[in-house]
Amino acid sequence: MIATRPAAHPRETRPERGRGPAVAGIDLGGGSVRVVVARREDARLRVTGRGESPLAGAAMNGGLVSDRGAVADGVREAFAAAENGQRAERVAVALDSDDMRTFHWLTSFEREDSRSQVNAGEAARAIREAGEDARAHASAALEEDAALRGVPATQLEHHVAALALDGRALPSLEGHRGRLVQVWTDVTLAPLVVTGATTASLEAARRRGSAVSGAYALGRLLAASGITDAGVIRLGLDTTSLAVLREGRVVATRAFALGRDALVARSRAEQDAAVWADCVIASLRGIDGPPPGRWIFVGVPESLLALPKALGDAVTGIRGDNVEIVPLAVSLATRVYGDVALRPEDLVAAGAAALAAGLYE
Repeated sequence: MIATRPAAHPRETRPERGRGPAVAGIDLGGGSVRVVVARREDARLRVTGRGESPLAGAAMNGGLVSDRGAVADGVREAFAAAENGQRAERVAVALDSDDMRTFHWLTSFEREDSRSQVNAGEAARAIREAGEDARAHASAALEEDAALRGVPATQLEHHVAALALDGRALPSLEGHRGRLVQVWTDVTLAPLVVTGATTASLEAARRRGSAVSGAYALGRLLAASGITDAGVIRLGLDTTSLAVLREGRVVATRAFALGRDALVARSRAEQDAAVWADCVIASLRGIDGPPPGRWIFVGVPESLLALPKALGDAVTGIRGDNVEIVPLAVSLATRVYGDVALRPEDLVAAGAAALAAGLYE
């Protein structure tokens, strides 16, 4: 991983920013399309609608769209249920597939005059240059990762994870005085074949939007809701995806092509659980420090409860202390509220909607 681990800082209260336009988050996973329509209201996301449409098993494979027509039809149907007559102005589609990575990078700047206030232009320049720096380091990491070397990839939208001035965490740099500016930036890399197929499916549904990592979208939403250190795992139909949270930030995401369908079909959960846990641990290689001591799960049916138990045992063996294993609950996402009831499985789409709404900017 190419992250510099920052020190923890108390966060200042975010200012209220009013009401934003309608946005949509799409969770495009094996078995279904989920759409959450929402708008930013101050520092929270208000959900105004949700929709879901089933997908045939052959329509998606390991996060890759294999039947563009079927996926486009599912997107249209889910939007019809979610929008309630108000079209979303921005769309973010959440994906999880092999070889997707999110990198977390810290860029620091020394100001010449620490007594002057940071103006809008200086703040924008610092964020822009930090983004360029993070993208360059992410590209370098792509060449160093044996699993990604030679895989045509594209960089998705980068996101500012945190700002600090002389060690003070700030919602905005503008108007503050200090010497050392620090900008943490998240950059996600995804295989070009995955993003290209997804874009084509959206266009067939007469939609346009940006792609985000589903693991990142969920992890960022939980981090913004006050969960500081944890691993977040989603067991999808054909993939397992995870995000690692440290000190209130997403420091890495990973995904691998082993999901619920294959494990249920084998009917050997007890035997397979240890192997699956080993896959999770192996995917954490390159991430600084031990695995988190808390793990939050979603998408695990009762027949596969051996999986989180096996992971807890594996992490306990590494850390040498007790590990907390809990299911994902909607109540954990305190930045989300709304007019419709959400299920834990909807929080990936809600996290994508939060990114589209600029909730963390």
